[in-house]
Amino acid sequence: MKSTIDLPSDLVREMKLRAVHEGRKLKDVAAELLRAALTPGTLPTHRPTAALPKTLPVLKANLPAADATVAAQEFGDFIKQADMDLDVTSHEKALGH
Repeated sequence: MKSTIDLPSDLVREMKLRAVHEGRKLKDVAAELLRAALTPGTLPTHRPTAALPKTLPVLKANLPAADATVAAQEFGDFIKQADMDLDVTSHEKALGH
């Protein structure tokens, strides 16, 4: 059955990343998570099939010079963007793109 619901964009992003990482459709991941949330004491049983990295990634930063001050918000935004870029790169690599 088709339904339209408004979800926070960060939640949709996490579900899409999970679907890509697990090689599944977004609708299947959403259904599994909804079922798990509605059934007391259960967790999703599907495990990712892609290998997890065994080393930490190297982040390349284009931050201002050392004598410049970086606001906490700017640094947080930089970390979020770097994390998203890393997720996209690893998912594309896992899918052979």
